[in-house]
Amino acid sequence: TTEPATLEVKPRFFFLDWFQRFRLFSEQIAVPEGSARILFQLAVFVAGFLIIFSRRPDAILNAQFWAEDGQRWYADAYHFGLRCLLMPDELGGYFHSVSRLSGLLALLVPLSFAPLVMNLFAIVIQILPANVFLSSPFSAISFPKRLAAAFVYFALPNTYEVNANATTIQWHLGLLACLLLLAPSMRSWKWHVFDGVILVLISLDSPVGVVLLPLAAVVWWMRRSRGSAISLAILVPGALIQGLTVMFSHSRPSAPNGANLHLLIQILGGQVFLSPLVGNTTLVHMAWRHFPDYIFARETFAFWLGLVILLYALRYAPAEIKLFILFGFTVLSLSLARPIPGILPQPQWELLSFPGHGNRYYFLPAISFLAALAWIASSGRRFTNVIAGMLLLLLPIGIVRDWEYLPFADLHFQEYASKFESSPPGTKMDIPLNPVNAAHWTMTLTKH
Repeated sequence: TTEPATLEVKPRFFFLDWFQRFRLFSEQIAVPEGSARILFQLAVFVAGFLIIFSRRPDAILNAQFWAEDGQRWYADAYHFGLRCLLMPDELGGYFHSVSRLSGLLALLVPLSFAPLVMNLFAIVIQILPANVFLSSPFSAISFPKRLAAAFVYFALPNTYEVNANATTIQWHLGLLACLLLLAPSMRSWKWHVFDGVILVLISLDSPVGVVLLPLAAVVWWMRRSRGSAISLAILVPGALIQGLTVMFSHSRPSAPNGANLHLLIQILGGQVFLSPLVGNTTLVHMAWRHFPDYIFARETFAFWLGLVILLYALRYAPAEIKLFILFGFTVLSLSLARPIPGILPQPQWELLSFPGHGNRYYFLPAISFLAALAWIASSGRRFTNVIAGMLLLLLPIGIVRDWEYLPFADLHFQEYASKFESSPPGTKMDIPLNPVNAAHWTMTLTKH
C-alpha cells in the first residue's frame, strides 16, 4: 500500500506558503456580470457612504460648513449667483469651480440644510474613485485586490481634512481623473463621455489638472489611441486657465516656507510614509507620549525605507503604477512649494511636519505610496514580497486608530440659520464656522 502524501512546509516559508494559498483562493472570487454589476456598483456606493458616515457621523446628523464651504462657496453663490463660477479663490489664487457648484446647488434648499447638501455633494465625489476602480476598465487587476484597495481607500488613516467637505473636493476629483487617464482606452462611448466630464471638472477646479496634463501626454505617447488624444485635448483649456490664473494672481497669501532637509525628512518619513500605515493618532502618541526622544530617528528610518520602496517601484513596476506614483508626488512637490497649512506668519514646513497638519497635501502621495507597496507585495521578488507584506500588515493599526474622527465643534449653526431666514432684507449676519482656530472663520451673509 502507498502511504498518503504529506504536505511538507518549511517553517521559514510558512507565512509565504499561507499567503500564496490565500491569494489563489481569493482569485477564484467571481466578478459580478450583467445586471448584477449594476447592483454591485450600487452596493459599493452604499458601503462607501456608510463607511464615510461612520468615521464622522456629524457630517450628516449635524452638518455645518467647513471653512471655505461657507465663507466662500456658499456666501459667494448666495451673493453673486452663477457669476461666482468666474471668481478665483482669493486665498488659493485659482478657480474652484466644482466646489462653487456645490454652493450653487445648496441654494436650492433653505440655509439650514445647505451644509448637508454640500457635504453630500462632496461625499458623492469621494466615493466615485472606488466605483471606477471596481468597474470593468480595471478588470486586468484581480477582483479581490481591487476590493481590498477600495476598502483601504475609504478607511485610509490621516484623512481628516479631506473627509466629507466641499473645500477638499479637488483631491478626490484629482484621484478620479488620474484613474480614468490610466485606465485602458478601449472602452465604450459612455465611458469616454464620463471621462470628458470629469477631466473638464478637474481642470477647472484646481491646479491638479495642470499636473494631469503631462501625465495625459505620456499616456497618449505610450498608447497613441484616439481616446487618450481626446483626453489630452480636453485637459488643455482648463489647465491653461488655471496656470495663467496662478501665475498672474497675487491674492494668495505668502509666508516663509522654512524649507530644509531636516523638515523634508520629517514630512516624508512621518506624514507621507508612516501616517498612511499607522495613522495620525499613533504618530501623535509616539511624538508626545511614547519615546519622544526618538522621533527624528523613526522618521529618518521611514524616509529611507519609503524612498527605497518608491525607487524600486519606479524601476520595476508597470508604466501605469510609475505614472500614478509620479502624479502623487508631483502634486506633493507643488503643494510644498507654496503651502497654506495654517498660521501664516510661522514657517510653513514646520507646521507641515507636525502630525495632523495639512494632511490634505499628503492624501495623493500616501495613496501612491500604498499602491507601490501593494504592487511589490503581490508582484515583486520573494524578499521584497516579505518586506512590503510586513509593512502592509501595519495598516490595520492606522485604520482602527484613525477610524473615527472628532466631530466638528457645535457652533449652533441651525440657530443662526433660523435667525437669518426670519430676518428682514438687508440684514447682515456673521456666522461662525469650523475649524475653530486662530483664523476665526466666519461666513458673512446679507439678506436679499
